[in-house]
Amino acid sequence: MRKSTALCVLWGLMVLAACQQNKYGGFTLSGTIKNAPSPRIYLQELPFGGEQPVVLDSALLSAQGRFTLKAVAREEGLYRVVIENGPDVLIVNDGKSIELNLDIKQFRQYKITGSAASLALHEFFEAYRSADSRLYAQFQALDTLQGKPGQDSLVAVVKTQREEELKKINELVRQFINKSESPAARYYALGMASRTMGPDELKALANASAAAFPDHSGIQKLKALVNEPVKTVAPPAVQAPKPYFLLQQPVPLVSGKTPEGKVLSLEQFKGKYVLLDFWASWCPPCRAENPEWVKLQAKYAAKNFTMFGFSLDSDSLSWAKAIQTDKLAWPQISDLKEWESPLVSRFQFEAIPFNVFIDPTGKIIGASLSAKELDAKLAVLLEK
Repeated sequence: MRKSTALCVLWGLMVLAACQQNKYGGFTLSGTIKNAPSPRIYLQELPFGGEQPVVLDSALLSAQGRFTLKAVAREEGLYRVVIENGPDVLIVNDGKSIELNLDIKQFRQYKITGSAASLALHEFFEAYRSADSRLYAQFQALDTLQGKPGQDSLVAVVKTQREEELKKINELVRQFINKSESPAARYYALGMASRTMGPDELKALANASAAAFPDHSGIQKLKALVNEPVKTVAPPAVQAPKPYFLLQQPVPLVSGKTPEGKVLSLEQFKGKYVLLDFWASWCPPCRAENPEWVKLQAKYAAKNFTMFGFSLDSDSLSWAKAIQTDKLAWPQISDLKEWESPLVSRFQFEAIPFNVFIDPTGKIIGASLSAKELDAKLAVLLEK
């Protein structure tokens, strides 16, 4: 009897251990994607710590748009469904069987079941996106007013409104982090928090999350990062920034629609030197540098060079008006998805203006160039 009881206890412990070991393990993501620009989709892992995404699986959509993707994970993490030439969807593996259903024509209304964390992140990002747009509008209004005579009282009002919007967006992030039961979702939201929160509050949120999830590597890495002491002594030598990761690589596929609705691809300009410029009508720094690009386009357009604009706008009328106002006489395309454009992750940039310089073979030979830097390069390349 004792032997039987002992065996039962041992068996129970083995089952418990197996369950704990396989809490994350393998997971399956399936569903339907309608109106996809390409049948090829990928499942990428977004490693904690900022490393490059890793492709774990790929699939071809069926005639009905059905797909199945599978992966194995050591812990709860962040993943991305990449639709070739289309948008990306953020996923958390907090379920064994997750279903995603979306229509590209109504992308932001996609549905997720089997993953409470993925759904919560989707809802959080939509709320954040709306709050961020309001905040940016205040920055844009302030940028327009400052420096103009007789606008001091209005500037003060806009500054107050900006601070109120900043408080709202920080409260939105704070509540999500404190209430979330997903370490991966908290990790993502803490990254968003770093854009607007001060270091002390960010540190407090990271420490609280690390205490709540002591075994999660991503949260622990983030805690270590935000608690890293600030060095007060200057380093012995200034280190050069890391080169852009796509330097000397073929430029990724870039396509979209012009303001007139015509489909246009960067590939059509192969054989020319091209500056691919990421900008938006709502971006004051972008608009401020446009006059310099206009000068360079006029100077080198007849010498095998062209600018090529990709806008992170969402409103086609504002985009078209900015093109006309700034006199941008070069090809312009957009997918009108702002930061949800797949090109943001494809080119790995976090702010605009941003650009890459491409040679006639389609290889990227420069990135984040100023007009002065580009002028110097073109003078050497085109005026031989």
